[in-house]
Amino acid sequence: MASQVTAATSSNADEISRDELRARLQDPSLTILDVLPQASFVEAHIPRAINIPLEQIHTQAREMLPDVNAEIAVYCGKFT
Repeated sequence: MASQVTAATSSNADEISRDELRARLQDPSLTILDVLPQASFVEAHIPRAINIPLEQIHTQAREMLPDVNAEIAVYCGKFT
């Protein structure tokens, strides 16, 4: 995983560090979104992460991420 994670809140996007993400793993107000293919997600993923492969974001995001105001950290690499 890259050293920065993009987190989107509403209409802006900020980056958070890997350490900040680790510190917030148990924070229920943060949704963690893995956009890798399902096979990669099954192999390894961040605890509590939701998997929506990037090519399926447009069709599954509303269903899988119903709170449009939620803070969402998006990642596309293995958590190390």
